[in-house]
Formats: sequence, C-alpha cells, structure tokens
Amino acid sequence: MNDTAGPLAAFLRDRRESLTPERVGIAREPRRRVRGLRRTEVADLAGISSDYYLRLEQGRGHQPSRQVLSALGRALLLDGPGEEYLHRIADLSGDGPPSAEEDDLPEGVAMLVDLYADTPAYALNGTLDVVAVNAPGRLLAPDQLRIGSNLLVSVFEHFPDPHSEPDWRRTAETLAAALRYYADPRSPRLRELVAGLSASDPRFAAIWSRCEIRPHRSSRPMVHIEPHGWVRLHSETLAVPGTSGYTVTVFFAEPRTPGVAALRDLVARARAEDEGDAEYVASPSLASGVPRRQAL
Repeated sequence: MNDTAGPLAAFLRDRRESLTPERVGIAREPRRRVRGLRRTEVADLAGISSDYYLRLEQGRGHQPSRQVLSALGRALLLDGPGEEYLHRIADLSGDGPPSAEEDDLPEGVAMLVDLYADTPAYALNGTLDVVAVNAPGRLLAPDQLRIGSNLLVSVFEHFPDPHSEPDWRRTAETLAAALRYYADPRSPRLRELVAGLSASDPRFAAIWSRCEIRPHRSSRPMVHIEPHGWVRLHSETLAVPGTSGYTVTVFFAEPRTPGVAALRDLVARARAEDEGDAEYVASPSLASGVPRRQAL
C-alpha cells in the first residue's frame, strides 16, 4: 500500500488496476498483458488528456475540479459512496497528518453504547478497531467484540462453521469496503492492517485488490448464541456526526424469528453475570491508542 504520491494518486492507480477492459466496455485485444486498464483508457473514458491523468496518478497534478473528479468517478465505475470517497481524498494533503483514528471518541458515544442494555452494541473507529462495547455485545462475540480488537482482523482469524461460509464471505467483503471508506488513507494504522492481512491471508489480498468502497450500514449476520445455535440477526450501523470515521452498530432481532428468543436469553445472561465496571466502554483517550493485535 504505497501512497507516497498522495491518497488520490494511490487510489486512482489501485482502482484503475482493479478494473478489466470488459467492465468498462473496451474490447480486450489478443495478448494484452496490462493489469487492469491503461492510463490512456481511463483518460479517454473521463474525457481528459492522457498527460493530465498521468500527472494526477503520479501526484504531480493540480487540485482537480469537481467536474474532473466526477468524470473520473464515472470512468472508474464508482457508485455514490465511491465518488464521495474520491472527492474526499482529493481534498487531503499528501503530507498532512492522519485524522481518522486519532480523534478522541466522544464521551457521549461511549455512554450511549453502554446504555443499550437490552441489545448488543459496539463502536468502531475509522480503522475498525473496537473502542466501545456493551455487556450483551461482549457476550455475543467475546473473541471479537472487545476493546482493542480489530473487527476485520477478527473476521479473518475466526473462520466460521462451514455452513455459514457465504455469510462469512459477505461479512469480510463488507468490512474491507468499509475500512477503505472510513479510514484516513494516510493512516499508519491502516497501512499496518492492510500489510499484515495481505501478507497473512490471500483471501484478504484478493478482496482488497477489488478496491471496493462502501459505508457499513444494514446487515443480517448469522451469529452463534448458546443454546440456540446459529440464528440470523439484524444490525444497523450509524456514522457518528462530527467525527472522522466513527460508527455505532446496534443488533436486534426481527419479530417472530428465532433471534428474538436468542437475544432475550443473551441479554438475561449478560445481566446475571453482573460484571460491574469491566472495560466494556473505552475511555475517550483509548481511541487514539488502541492496542495493536499481535497477529499483525
């Protein structure tokens, strides 16, 4: 993940290399060996000069206009969140300090997560490190939802029971796209995560190379809750206003599904355990000093 030329240059290169000629309507000529699209092909699709596009991808161009960025978004097949991301990183200075996981977690967010006493809830920073989790959330996934763990790393470390492999793959793809969307591309923590996972797991390397960008919103994960076994829940993820990349996720069960009884029993056990002041909620300062996972 070499972005010495700046976030915009690195993203343009990575996205260009993730596309195939067929996806953008270009006929593949025999013996083509170029990875992804050629720079000239992107420039033609965007309606800009090849020389100007080359300067952008090398980090030598002037700040592109919104019109040029939108044209590049269309050429690179970016959807709404992808184009939003493109405009956002174009505003970042290549030598400016990272911000996403450096912001302090607002105290009100930590309190809010803890007040969701009747359902699992947790908060993540921009690089998907867990910075707050309530008692039902910790009981739901004790190996994954704990302060300092990284949700994406946990997903790749805990491959599920084979019958839920499709759900695992959807979760892994969703979180990889969310990591790219929420994290500051200049973040050392982001580089650490991507380098570590790429080196240790070819499944991650393949998913990351697709260069997908999506915020994490609604999902319907399969979770294992004793004694109910695998049940499907619903989760909603909300961005925290005024922060860079922080989100809060809350679980619930849809009416008249097995998840209703499973969540009810989970919450009852969490209350019965009476774990008092255990570190289910991070202090505000922890957000800028999340412990690093040894696996990386």
